[in-house]
Amino acid sequence: MSKIVLAIGGNAIIKEGQKGTIEEQQKNIIESCEPVLGLIEQGNTVVITHGNGPQVGNTLIKSQMAESVVPSYPLDVCDAETQGNLGYLIQQAFRN
Repeated sequence: MSKIVLAIGGNAIIKEGQKGTIEEQQKNIIESCEPVLGLIEQGNTVVITHGNGPQVGNTLIKSQMAESVVPSYPLDVCDAETQGNLGYLIQQAFRN
């Protein structure tokens, strides 16, 4: 069997015209991960990575807009936060 590395782009997780709600992102991730199940069932080792551009941008905007109420986070912290969020959503797509 093979080791396969797949990348899901951030723009595939939030599609053009979408707001980027968690529900939209979950649906898009599930659609992206469905074909991967066949690869795993064939005995392949699959490593999934993902893009993060729109997600980190949205989180940075939220952080900056809320800085009068709570301290804002720098870009690298927003990036780490959204990387973890997307990893969690991908993991949940395979669990369910």
